[in-house]
Amino acid sequence: MKNNYFDDEKQGKNKRPGKKKKSKKMSAGKWIVLIIAMLVAALASFVATIKILVPDYDLTSLLPERAVSFIEENVLKRTTTEQATTEQTTKPTPTLKMMNYLEDSEFDLEYSKQGNFIGNLLNGGKVGNDGSYIYHIVDGKGIYRFSPSSENYSNIYKTDHSLSSINLRGDYISFIDENSSELKKLQKGTSKPKTVAKNAKFAFVYDSLVYYITTENALCVMDVKQLEPTTLYYAADNELELIGISKSRVFFSVREGNELEFLTIDNKASERAAYFRENETDKFAVNFVMENGFLYYIKRDAEGGEGHFIVRQKFGSEKTFELAKTNTNIGYPVADKNRLFYFDFKDNKLILKEYNMNSKKEKTMLKSDKLSESDDGVNFYHGGEYDFIIGDGNYKASSNLTSSTNVMKFNNSKWSY
Repeated sequence: MKNNYFDDEKQGKNKRPGKKKKSKKMSAGKWIVLIIAMLVAALASFVATIKILVPDYDLTSLLPERAVSFIEENVLKRTTTEQATTEQTTKPTPTLKMMNYLEDSEFDLEYSKQGNFIGNLLNGGKVGNDGSYIYHIVDGKGIYRFSPSSENYSNIYKTDHSLSSINLRGDYISFIDENSSELKKLQKGTSKPKTVAKNAKFAFVYDSLVYYITTENALCVMDVKQLEPTTLYYAADNELELIGISKSRVFFSVREGNELEFLTIDNKASERAAYFRENETDKFAVNFVMENGFLYYIKRDAEGGEGHFIVRQKFGSEKTFELAKTNTNIGYPVADKNRLFYFDFKDNKLILKEYNMNSKKEKTMLKSDKLSESDDGVNFYHGGEYDFIIGDGNYKASSNLTSSTNVMKFNNSKWSY
């Protein structure tokens, strides 16, 4: 585009007309400044009015998401990490979106990269397997390694502390030391674990990431090599519980009284949390677990009876399927491919059952002893080929091949039939 002003100056001609043109430009500029000032004044008046009438109104909801992000990062100098550790300290407002759809590929997780079943960890995380061995925790004794092929066993880590959240991944065993509230990592073949996080009460490992919950109800994620944690969500005084993960997201619940809120957030803390399911009261449904995009939980009988149902629900779908009936709500379901493991209750005994989601057949795997009045802490664990019932004086295991007909008991640091 030709610039007449500089051409005229170079040629030394037509200088007066050039000045007139400059004068017109300055006059137009004054009008633009005046219009902008009027718009700013009007906007300030609007904001003041809104804040007086509705003090808690979120003005950022009127702006596009990119505009809000630009203001926070460039004007207010906020980073996405700071946003994750501050804005997430309060529970979501109703203005947050409901996330009810993700591609199936988002839930295509690899079993070999998973440190343990989510259900096992929520049940206490006393048992896990790495494909070759089964590892089980004996509180006050440490961690034992059990061979499914030979049924040989050995104490590989000795401690008089109580442990939980055992995860097996590669050459390492991760677990929570409940006495010190520390997340520890033990290299296989060694006897001295390393503390990787403090104030921790729950942990789940997938691939190179460990998701853990602190004693202050903060949900954190950390690379197991870099060991630099990021806070994804902080639930303050409300109980926070992991439900499951996808390739890039975390799904969790926050309990307030007897009501559960179901939330999800990406594992890089680059956005705000969103709901992924309507709120639920624990009078009707409890013990939610997500495996590969399917939600499993225990629902009370709709007829008002004492019975319960194990329910399956695909992420984003409103349809639910009642898989099996049970007489107890103890224990989180464990889903292993097409098999579902859960507790039933009869004759004052907890009964571990396997439900085949293809054939719809049930099988009894293991039974507890008769429970005492204080049956807190008794739970089941699926260890691959062997299943366990631990707690309230019980420490039993049986092979999937023999189920409840051939039961081992652990006593005095030894397994025996």
